[in-house]
Amino acid sequence: MVFDKKKPGNGDIRVADITVFQLSHGLYRSTACALKELVNNAFDANATEVRIDTNFPEFDFISCIDNGEGMKAAEFERYFTNEGIGACMKREGGNYETGKYNRPLIGKLGIGMMSMGQLCNSFEIESHYIENGEKGAFHAEIVLTDVGIPDEEEIVRTPDFKGKDVEIGKWVYEPIDFDEREKGFKVFSTDVKKTFRDEMKGGMELLAAEGKSEKMSFHLADLHKRFFNNSKSVRDCKPYLETIWELETLCPIPYAEGIDRYPINRKAFDRSSKREIEFSQALDFLKERQARLKAYNFRIIFDGIELRKYIQLPAVKGVIPRLYFFDFNDTVYMSKLKFAGYIFAQASQAIKPLELSGIQIRLKDVGIGAYDSTFLKFYEKIETIRNRWVSGEAFVDEGLEMALNLDRDSFNEHDEHYKTLQKEVHRKVHEVFIDIDSIGRAKKEEKNKEKQEILIEKLESVVATHTKKKFVIRSKPLGKENPPLRINESKKEIIINTDSTTIGKKNADNVYRFVQLAYEVAVRTTQPGEDVKPIFSDILKTILREVL
Repeated sequence: MVFDKKKPGNGDIRVADITVFQLSHGLYRSTACALKELVNNAFDANATEVRIDTNFPEFDFISCIDNGEGMKAAEFERYFTNEGIGACMKREGGNYETGKYNRPLIGKLGIGMMSMGQLCNSFEIESHYIENGEKGAFHAEIVLTDVGIPDEEEIVRTPDFKGKDVEIGKWVYEPIDFDEREKGFKVFSTDVKKTFRDEMKGGMELLAAEGKSEKMSFHLADLHKRFFNNSKSVRDCKPYLETIWELETLCPIPYAEGIDRYPINRKAFDRSSKREIEFSQALDFLKERQARLKAYNFRIIFDGIELRKYIQLPAVKGVIPRLYFFDFNDTVYMSKLKFAGYIFAQASQAIKPLELSGIQIRLKDVGIGAYDSTFLKFYEKIETIRNRWVSGEAFVDEGLEMALNLDRDSFNEHDEHYKTLQKEVHRKVHEVFIDIDSIGRAKKEEKNKEKQEILIEKLESVVATHTKKKFVIRSKPLGKENPPLRINESKKEIIINTDSTTIGKKNADNVYRFVQLAYEVAVRTTQPGEDVKPIFSDILKTILREVL
């Protein structure tokens, strides 16, 4: 069958199986994940630029336009009339690269375009292309069925079910004149789902109610400075900004310029850390990866905002950072598996924003899912606090594709390649957690020591005032069996026993020491016949006011 260029074509949209049908109705985790599929298609089509427009702030229109090679009429015919969506031939003949810019081929099934079904009820496509020296162009409209997803078992039991015959909508096709200026692929819609509009507009209304909407910018660096860098979680920035952040994190684009800051701020590390071999290995790897991402010559413009990966570690001051490196290159289950990555850890504060805590797997430079805060189910040392101190990326260049689930957002966890990656990540994370546990304890001890010194200075000041400097305060570990205070009359010392745990709770034991100290000082400053109670009360109130 060939298209009749004199007459528009039309027909039913068929998919390769029921799972693709479900996907077309919206199984993507987020708006960004759905848009990522359109970006991947542009990447595979050798586009140098893809522009996404949501008609901010109305969100009543969505378009994704690239300047790539476009979809050929024969491809449209195969997808929409013959073999069905999901019967992609991108990998035919063992092709694993785009043939231009040395990009790895991302797509495999050919279902990315149908991700628009998560955002729209219907959409249009327009393609201008050159095939074998001949120019061609067409326009098509896709209308998705507004019916519930049938149960797979129910369909299989249907007597006339043929295994690959699931209808998901209608299409209308029409050839148009080729325009060199329009070369590439467009997908767009004014039939945007109400759920998408309400979510995006509602988020902007919340920002306005919080007095933050005036900070909205269409420059990525400003958005990070005004929103992402100042928020504990990206979710606090509301859906529209969250979509921008997630897209920049998922897509195969370079990190923001300035290797000292993105993704690793070298200036935050001390000299001893910089001398470690893994520090150099990780930085060298990131330099190589950044060079590769830039060589792809691929830009994403979202509502006029050019996206870059703004991953900055550490994003806060006062932490002790460490950088680690891991790599693997071997044959697993008779096929090649090659990956490498870095892990960043800081003690003793949470990674900022929260969404960067954990590890993200990047398959052919595309993020698969969000950062996994369980570190691929590393149950040995996952806690509610320390697991937030660690962030990392694992870049898989060969293998693992068979483990990728249909939504390209998760993996089959029983796949041999996935299990190998999981094992290597766990091995490295185990090492990291041992290290930062040690760093965390040392920092905590140092911080407690500083607090103790400040406490003693304040107590000395109070005691000096009430005893006219007849007694001085000292703190020493005297053993848990001894009382909280020891008075040395000959040396005029009041020694605070830091080992004492009379009550067994830190704050309560401190208050108990303060009461004891106030009493001992009051007794030694009261004149014969004078009531000790008011002096004791005055000293205790002064101590509590100064130190609590």
